[in-house]
Amino acid sequence: MIERFVDPKKIDLSIDCIEVDESYIGEKVSGKNLKAFELVEGKENVKDGVEIIGKLEDVLGIIIEISGIDDLTASALESLIPEIMNRIKGLRYDFRKENVVITISEELFEKITLDCIGKLLYKAFNSLKIGKVHVKLIADRNRFYKELAKAYKIHKNREMFRVSEEEIEDFYGCISCQVNLPNHVCIITPERPSPCGTTWREAKAANKLGIVEYYFKVEKGRKINGEFEGVNKKVSEISDGKVNRVKLHSALSYPPLTGLYSELIVFYIPEKDGFGIVDRSYKKKTPIGLTFDEIEKLIVGKQVEGFVGISYAYLKSPKFLIDDKGWNKVLWVTPNVYSYIRNFNKAIIKNIEIGFENSK
Repeated sequence: MIERFVDPKKIDLSIDCIEVDESYIGEKVSGKNLKAFELVEGKENVKDGVEIIGKLEDVLGIIIEISGIDDLTASALESLIPEIMNRIKGLRYDFRKENVVITISEELFEKITLDCIGKLLYKAFNSLKIGKVHVKLIADRNRFYKELAKAYKIHKNREMFRVSEEEIEDFYGCISCQVNLPNHVCIITPERPSPCGTTWREAKAANKLGIVEYYFKVEKGRKINGEFEGVNKKVSEISDGKVNRVKLHSALSYPPLTGLYSELIVFYIPEKDGFGIVDRSYKKKTPIGLTFDEIEKLIVGKQVEGFVGISYAYLKSPKFLIDDKGWNKVLWVTPNVYSYIRNFNKAIIKNIEIGFENSK
């Protein structure tokens, strides 16, 4: 098994072209924002080294090819990329997969190079001694968007729901947001990916490989009225008793906590007794008079009934908001959400209103 080769303590981040240290994780950074994506793939024939495409301006694709690994291991190893990048002084790496936003301070942007970033990532992944490593950094806009589309397809395929919550004994928890949100925890199940998009398979593989420290097993325990005894016990323990009950598939009653990097937010519309779903890129007001950013500020790190952060992947779940009547209660979505759901279930979009960019 691949895990016998992985020792996170031996990851080498010592380079002389940039300042890197664990103490910079969670650093507040303002400056230049880059649209970015991440992808780790297993390949048979890997050309060892670093490849740079374009000049660093406003986009950055990070593709790492490694020989001798399967798709599940590749998806787990992706969680190392934000872990490494966030250790760079003056750089903040937010979100996952196709939704990455990299913020670089003005001081660092003046001196950082793609060669330096490539050297850091190559050295880190190569030190795992798994196989040959090829780091490809894409800053050319045309090439970036072509590769972004490919990465999207690969990630969507990895999100397929293969097992149900009833078939397994353990869920997984994630506390990566605790850098900024003390006592926060996400619970990841086969039918509920984290709000940032991490699937149960990815969390399981990352935990088994031991490549990051924030994933851990959660014994689900007995299920009673939509709640799991083991989940409630673990959430209460980690939140210091601030949250004692969680319904994983509800927004109205004891919803899961919402972390920093939710791809989407579900919100309740009282006068219509239904839900809306807004994505992070939608900047206009929702039917409840609030934007995504305004809702996020109200609920991040908290359990607020009527609101819950979710991922795009969760929209495909057989248990999507099942405790609140699921898609039968969804009345409004943003254009991006509409485009996503119409590709896999046309029946659910018949009675859904779509928000537009001219929304008030």
